Amino acid sequence: MCPSSINLWYLAWAQGISSFASAFLTFSLVLYGANSSDTFGLGLSLAARTLPILLVTLLGGVIADKWDRVKVSVSSIVAGMILNVCLALVLPGEGLGWKAQLILLLSGFVVAIGSPSLYALLPSIVEKSEILHGNALVRSFRNVAGIVAPGAAAAIGVHTSPVFLLWSIVAMNAVSACLVARIKITENVIAQKDEGNDRTTFRAVMSGNSWLYFTIPFWGIFLAVHSGAAEVSQPIYIIERLGPSTWSLMMSSVAIGYVCGSLFSLRIRTTKLISGSMAWGALSVTQLLACSLSDSFWILIISSFLTGVGFEISGVLWGSALQSRIPASQMGRVSSLDYMISFGTTPFAYFIYALFPAQILHSVISISALLLIILALGGISMGLFLDRKNSRISASESSAEPSSSVIG
Repeated sequence: MCPSSINLWYLAWAQGISSFASAFLTFSLVLYGANSSDTFGLGLSLAARTLPILLVTLLGGVIADKWDRVKVSVSSIVAGMILNVCLALVLPGEGLGWKAQLILLLSGFVVAIGSPSLYALLPSIVEKSEILHGNALVRSFRNVAGIVAPGAAAAIGVHTSPVFLLWSIVAMNAVSACLVARIKITENVIAQKDEGNDRTTFRAVMSGNSWLYFTIPFWGIFLAVHSGAAEVSQPIYIIERLGPSTWSLMMSSVAIGYVCGSLFSLRIRTTKLISGSMAWGALSVTQLLACSLSDSFWILIISSFLTGVGFEISGVLWGSALQSRIPASQMGRVSSLDYMISFGTTPFAYFIYALFPAQILHSVISISALLLIILALGGISMGLFLDRKNSRISASESSAEPSSSVIG
């Protein structure tokens, strides 16, 4: 087994365990909020945990490009573990009060600063030809954790206590940190670490990758419209017409679709990463389209599964496009910018879609689905042009790529 493969398995297990820990933490907070009927405290706690992601992610991107990504990732995980220990000591006695919220706020900053380094590790440990399948493997571990962890957390939390969940999170943090610490970065990536002026180098990478000026805003708009329609309007519409059980099964079908999509991605071989990501992203519209056209239970379930498959394969291809076409020394900043725009638009979409009354939700869902189809068709067309352009550039540069060796 080649060293990069060993490193890839370390990264996949570490991210899968981290996803498990994140699900356990969310469920622990929900249990404490429910047990004390503290809805307001729960809302503030969840907000405190996620708000820093939008505030300091770009700083995390700069750190990922300037410093050792393994050390930054491990430091972030260990700092989060220490804060989780504090949370395990505070929550049982004081609940979701200001102390817990302050700890979660600090934890959010730690995650926001460390996440770009963890994300940028993949192109630092595998060859370009392995990035697509490496992405699929890592995302498979995260998706399986996303399905198994909520049920495991519920079973453990009900039969033991929320405190046991919190200490389980600390243990998972420790294991994840140990796995990441074992990762070795290739020598050519270390040699490429950027020492230039942040503003100048960022402008340079954007001007050298003009396709980012189209693709990043495209995903920001596409995900905003989809999130607003699928996560605000559609649940209310489905629950009022068909009941909460139908909506729950639709969400389960989406989750299963994610796992199947990531497993299928392990077999994909394509150089059309941009247009491919947008074509598979178009499949994510099927759930909204089915909701606007039919009340059939099985059509809704199947369309939900296809939505999960489409989103996951699209995500694998898009992540691979970034990680294979952006210089390794700039990966942290570009990925954090992508994250900021993609997720930064979602809260605004939630607010806008929340303004629509229940009487017109069917029309809102139908118009949103139509808008997403138009966006996808335009995106696929532009993506094909960008893929062809990139193929010509790659062909002229392929002979100049340096060989990589592993140090550690």
